[in-house]
Amino acid sequence: MSEEVLFKLTPLVEKMIGNQSILDIIDSLKARIVECDEPFIGASVPKHRLEERFPSGIKSAWVFVIRPYTRIPLHHHPNSVQHTAVIEGAGKVKIDDRLFEVRRFNPKAPLPIWYVIGKNSSHQFVTEDSPVVVISFHTCRAKELIEVETESGRSRFYE
Repeated sequence: MSEEVLFKLTPLVEKMIGNQSILDIIDSLKARIVECDEPFIGASVPKHRLEERFPSGIKSAWVFVIRPYTRIPLHHHPNSVQHTAVIEGAGKVKIDDRLFEVRRFNPKAPLPIWYVIGKNSSHQFVTEDSPVVVISFHTCRAKELIEVETESGRSRFYE
């Protein structure tokens, strides 16, 4: 299922990064991240702002901005598979016990870079000198997305 989903999500991300209302969400999040103490902030993208439907199994889209020089807490989502495209920034991403250099999403590449994070897979981003901006798709609805920090066990809903 994953390859088929990514094949359908790739043109959707390409449209999103050219959509002014999505760019406005990103700009707003970038402005807000410098005014708060959170390591990252995000917003779900209402379906009416997208011009096409989600592929089967995908139920929500998000934009997240991660503060520069930040290591977000290692966490997992017990109720969702996460499909993430990095559209700005640099750093590292850890998924379970694997560490990767962040590579930006390029929809024109023969194999665009996606980070697919399974249910209950621990993950974190570590940023460098600029914010990292990601577009993430989840297999649960926005209001159902749960994050559980690996170390503390603290959980939260995003909306």
